[in-house]
Amino acid sequence: KTMTSKLAKRTIVGLFIALFVLVGGTAFAQNTLLLQGTVASVTTVTVAANGAANTLDLTTAQTDLLVATVTEKSNSVTGYTITLASANAAAATATLNGTTGGNTDTLTYTIGYGGSAVTLSSGTATVTDTTGKTAATGDVKNVTISFDGTAAFLNADTYEDTLTFTIAAK
Repeated sequence: KTMTSKLAKRTIVGLFIALFVLVGGTAFAQNTLLLQGTVASVTTVTVAANGAANTLDLTTAQTDLLVATVTEKSNSVTGYTITLASANAAAATATLNGTTGGNTDTLTYTIGYGGSAVTLSSGTATVTDTTGKTAATGDVKNVTISFDGTAAFLNADTYEDTLTFTIAAK
């Protein structure tokens, strides 16, 4: 055999031995560290009444009178809904009802939420239905009402309705 052939064989054997020592003959230790945290679910709705909400002049006509602001806040990845319910609306019409027993007078009014008209069905309406989260500070929506008390000759009384806002994560 030639010298070159012997040198080539020795070089190949040497490379295999070096590879074995580096890979197979050396023990490797490995471990992992899991970093993890949790964010609690946030679903809140806050209603801030405007001064006009409790001092309505029911002998006038009002259009889009600001009565409250609602702050919606949710971090649900799948979104959330806001439902509005009128205590006096049994169907599609919201009414301000007299509080004195025997007074059957009512004043019909309409509701606006976030710049859109609210359509009640059985006294409730979904006013927000979204597939994302809100801003960190929440999303603020105006609540307005419209009514015409000029044609009504209501009994002397206090008239009221209660609007309930409910938030639910999807």
